[in-house]
Amino acid sequence: MRWFAWGGNITNHEAFAFTLQSAENNVGALISDITVFVENDDSGGEPSYGITLNAVDQFANPVNLGITGNFESNGV
Repeated sequence: MRWFAWGGNITNHEAFAFTLQSAENNVGALISDITVFVENDDSGGEPSYGITLNAVDQFANPVNLGITGNFESNGV
């Protein structure tokens, strides 16, 4: 699944993490394909990020199971 994040005073140099709150046994969250934008049409002129998040097994193979959690970011 592809997510776009902006607002909250994020900058063009953030470190992203995903706080995994629930998942089946041996299922985790894989964050990949981070793209940074100085400005795009959807963010109202603010820096933004495109982030891909997938549920995966312990070998990073995609699985069709649900996960829940929150994106976190820290300026670096």
